[in-house]
Amino acid sequence: MPQQQLTNADYRKNSFEPRIAIVQLIFGVIYAFVTAIGIYIAVKVYTVTGQQPFIQYFFVLLFAVLAGKSFFIFANTRIAQNTGVHTTATVENIVPTHGITIVEGLLRLEDNTTLPIESRFAGESVAHELKRFLDDNNTKKLPALLVNKDSKHPRGQFLIRTRAGHLDQHYINSLKTSK
Repeated sequence: MPQQQLTNADYRKNSFEPRIAIVQLIFGVIYAFVTAIGIYIAVKVYTVTGQQPFIQYFFVLLFAVLAGKSFFIFANTRIAQNTGVHTTATVENIVPTHGITIVEGLLRLEDNTTLPIESRFAGESVAHELKRFLDDNNTKKLPALLVNKDSKHPRGQFLIRTRAGHLDQHYINSLKTSK
């Protein structure tokens, strides 16, 4: 039976990106701040004019919903990250491109299916250092995190630590000692 060729979209759609949670938290705080300002302005308009500022109420409600959605995404991502299963994944490809390193791989699930995942890291040096590390240790496996494993759409990410566009030396040493 011929092996199915994976595309970049296959790797990307199964990948877990916890950095999105930080962005959502920042937007949530901004939306909450705008909501508080809107409430203050609505109260001021009502006390000065005596008329209900319905448009102001609409925008307060809109930004409150946006803040709630952002905090919900942040909380769900954190819960998924904290309850994820630490495992290993097989590295398929390491691509340095346009100032980032893209690591593509396969994560084996309990039912013997594979989940294609992708992680992106700042700096092209990470790719060269990671390739050298894998070659020196004669392995294709790296630590990974599997989240939402019991759901319809499990996701995964490589657990690689970088510092200033290079592999973190403490991380490399911990990989060598945990073999």
